[in-house]
Amino acid sequence: MYGGLKVLSSYHRKGGVGKTFLASTIAYLLAVGGPDKKGKKRKVLVLDYDSQQDSSKAFIQMQAIPGDDEYAAPIHPEFGQIDDDEWTGYNTSTDILFDLPTYDYPTAFDNIKLLPSEGNVDRVLALTSDPNELVTKITIHMTDWFNLPDLREDYDIIIIDNPPSKSPISSGILAAATHVLIPTEAEYDSVDGAPMLLNRIKIINEIRQKDPLQVLGIIPNKIPTPSRMTQKDKVALTKLYDKNGATAEHMSRFFISKRDCYRVMERPSIDPSHFDYVHNHHAIEEMTNLYNLVETKLWGNPDE
Repeated sequence: MYGGLKVLSSYHRKGGVGKTFLASTIAYLLAVGGPDKKGKKRKVLVLDYDSQQDSSKAFIQMQAIPGDDEYAAPIHPEFGQIDDDEWTGYNTSTDILFDLPTYDYPTAFDNIKLLPSEGNVDRVLALTSDPNELVTKITIHMTDWFNLPDLREDYDIIIIDNPPSKSPISSGILAAATHVLIPTEAEYDSVDGAPMLLNRIKIINEIRQKDPLQVLGIIPNKIPTPSRMTQKDKVALTKLYDKNGATAEHMSRFFISKRDCYRVMERPSIDPSHFDYVHNHHAIEEMTNLYNLVETKLWGNPDE
């Protein structure tokens, strides 16, 4: 769809299910070649569109705004001052939707660049007041941007931290992606939202029959270990994996349980060691499974 460039959206309509965790962790894993660092090192661009700005804060030093609950993007360290009347000295991912110049931010990782979230996304409403038209406009802007030749030359994959909820911006961005990864918790709203999202993807693919949006997988996240699993957890997982249900064919063969074993949420990750995992073989096994799933489904053999 974009000359081989992969565009992976981490998305669920419900917030707090692990969207940002997956986006930032997968960016790290692909950039360094997996937990053992023996795989191919991919060139990654992270686009943060979540108003909570957690992916942005994971990789660069965002600037606190006094008296506000949002953060501002910092002055770009390499292009702070250039001869361009449209350039303010900093970028956010929203600038893409207004055809403004965009200069991705460097991070502590050689293979990861970032366009941070603006936080408040109200500026997007300036595109049009019609919600349906807004979805279309966002999809067109994003599709045109992903088709830029320089992106294919600079990156192997773009990872999008989509905003939660069924908003025009989340719908528009999802419709421009090539792949989607869906985290879910073992609780009612998360489990119930997964088939709804699959149905929306089906609608998108009725238009995109030539280049359908592909589901890499639905990944149960923050799942208790077997000894701590409640009956409620078991019921939720049974529904997700029910072979006659809507989600079964997309379910991953592993859970993410050992969230307490990861150091990935130190913010910002100004040193690569912030993404190293403590020495827990369960956590390393989970991250290896996650890395192999993404690498295999996007490029084939995870060792190539």
